[in-house]
Amino acid sequence: MSGQDDATHRIKRRTYLGAAASAGLAGLAGCSSGSTASAARGPPKVPQSKLDDGGWKKIDEQTQDPAFEKSFGPVTVSAAFRTLVYEDAALAAELKEKTLGQAEGQFSMFFASRVTLDPSLASIPDAALDPVVEQVEKQARAQFESQLESAGLVDIEQASDSEMTVETGETAKVTNYTAAFPFEGISFPLTDEKSIEVEGKKLGVTGLLAVWEHDGSILIAGGAHPGENLALDVTKSPTEAIEVSVDVDLGLTPDEYSAELEGLVKATE
Repeated sequence: MSGQDDATHRIKRRTYLGAAASAGLAGLAGCSSGSTASAARGPPKVPQSKLDDGGWKKIDEQTQDPAFEKSFGPVTVSAAFRTLVYEDAALAAELKEKTLGQAEGQFSMFFASRVTLDPSLASIPDAALDPVVEQVEKQARAQFESQLESAGLVDIEQASDSEMTVETGETAKVTNYTAAFPFEGISFPLTDEKSIEVEGKKLGVTGLLAVWEHDGSILIAGGAHPGENLALDVTKSPTEAIEVSVDVDLGLTPDEYSAELEGLVKATE
């Protein structure tokens, strides 16, 4: 339909910087402006078989409806967010075992959101579309970055913008993020009274947010994962007569994590 083509064109000519709310989207069930929504206010369709095969576990499902309801010139627009959040439970279990239970947390995360606009995306006048998108971006970007902070990440930066083609054929605008996780270190018992302390360091984290229009809604998907391996070679002398060397290598594979995350994003509908 020509109206939807026009809307798609308008979506593609904008850079959606971080237009996503990941695990931080708070839930409120409600109704919007009273007009007919452009699509069912349901969650996005995620690649469940890929998630199952990769050891991912659903940890949250959130709704914000309406996320906002605001007048933009001649039209009043409401937006509803539905978000699914997953963690790589297999990776978390692997790292916990490798560090004797001392490394626990959410190391890789994937989320997908559907943003339903009422009136529909194709029905919003050109003069109002940019302010509507800016409102979505402002709210969603703050939620995503807040979630990264709540996960303990620091040095969060929007690194670059790019594009990707998703499996349904649309072009998604991508914002790439960098951050760091302050790894606190590991303690290995040597005797009942002495232990070997391996000091921590900041572990690089990579994230991305992809935004595209599909079937009358705005889809948002992305996540974060370790951006580098953690390998340390430490020599300690607990006494004058003893010297102990400890090699720590978590065997993290950032390129594989990145490819897996991109595959999950591209397969979201």
